[in-house]
Amino acid sequence: MSLYKLAYIYPETLPSKYARSISVVNTAHEIANFIDCTLFIENNSEDKILKYYNIKNSKLKIQKLQKKLLYIKSNKIFNHNLLKKLRTEKFDYIYARHIKVAKFLIEKGYNVIFECHEIFYKSNQKTREIEKYVYQNAAGLVFINNTLKDELNKYFNIKDIPQITIHNGCNFCYSYIKKDFSIINQIYYIGNFYPWKGVDFLIKAISNTKIKLKIIGDGDRKKELQEYVEKNNIKNVEFLGYKSQESIKKILYEAKLTVIPNIPSNFSYFSSPVKLYEYLMTSNIVLSSDIPTIKEIIKHKKNGFLFKSGNESSFKKTLDYILSLDNSRLQEIAKNGYKTSREFTWENRAKNIVSFLKKLDHEKANLS
Repeated sequence: MSLYKLAYIYPETLPSKYARSISVVNTAHEIANFIDCTLFIENNSEDKILKYYNIKNSKLKIQKLQKKLLYIKSNKIFNHNLLKKLRTEKFDYIYARHIKVAKFLIEKGYNVIFECHEIFYKSNQKTREIEKYVYQNAAGLVFINNTLKDELNKYFNIKDIPQITIHNGCNFCYSYIKKDFSIINQIYYIGNFYPWKGVDFLIKAISNTKIKLKIIGDGDRKKELQEYVEKNNIKNVEFLGYKSQESIKKILYEAKLTVIPNIPSNFSYFSSPVKLYEYLMTSNIVLSSDIPTIKEIIKHKKNGFLFKSGNESSFKKTLDYILSLDNSRLQEIAKNGYKTSREFTWENRAKNIVSFLKKLDHEKANLS
C-alpha cells in the first residue's frame, strides 16, 4: 500500500500544445511510480492522454471534472466539482500550480503544495493579495528555479514556509549521441512565439548569417512572423510548424545546434523552459540568452554558450565563436551538456517531490 495519496490538480484540457502540460503529465506519471497519485483535469480532455505524451504502463489515475455549466465555463465550477471529489476520497496532500485553485483549497483546509512558476502580480497587481495568502499558508512551496525562489522570498515573508527548488525535466533519451560538429549549417528553435520568447530577435539576428534557422512551433503570431520573413526577403528561416513530442525527439537527435533567444521581460526572468533539457539530453550544443534561470544550468563554454539577452552583436559574436571551434571541443561541450541533463529527468523530479512530502511529514511529527 502506498505511503501517501496525492491529488495533482490541473484545471485545463489535455493533451495540449503548451509546454506546461508536458511537465504536468510526465511529473504526475512519475510520481505515481512512488506513491498513489490522481491527476484531476478538465472534462473536455481526450481519453488517450498518456499515449499522446508517449507514456506507457502508467500507474497514474486520471479524473475528469466538469468546468462548464450550460454556456458558462469557469474555474469556480471546476473547484466546486473538485471539492466534492476531495470530500469523498481522502488525500494527504494536494499539488497545485494554479494560484486561485490553490487559494480555494487552502481556505477549505487542505494541505496544499504550491508549485511556483512566476510572480503574478508583476503583470497583474490585483493578484498580489492572492499570492501572499497562498505563499504564506501553503503546506509547502516548490520553485522551478532558484531565481524565482530568491525573488519570492525577497518580496513575501515566507522564510518559515517549507520550500524547495525542483527544476523541470525531460525523458527524450538516455544515452549520449556522439555527433559530428565539423559542419554546422542549421540552428533549431522549439517553442511558442510570445514576444518575450525572442523569436523576433532571433529571426533578425540570424538574417545576415550563413546559418539556416529552423523554427518548430505554432501560435497566434506565426503568420505575423512569416510575413516579416517574406517582406524582408529573409531566405535562411524556415517554419516547420507544430510537431509532436516524438517528432521533436527525432529532429533533435539529428540536430547539432539549438537556441533559446529569450529577451529581457518579467516573464523571461523566471522562465525555466523544458526545451533546454530536451536540447541537452539529445546531445546538442545550446546557445542561449543569459537570463538568470538559464545560467543556473548552462555554464558558458563548459556545457553550452551564453550571449547577452537581446543583444544582436553578442549573439552573432557567440555564434561565430561556436562555429570556430573544432569538432572535438564541441563534442566535449555537448557531452558535458548531456551529463548535466541527466540530473533533470522527470523521474528525478518526481523523486524530489515525494522526498519533499516525506520531509514535511517528518517536520510535522517533530513539532507534535
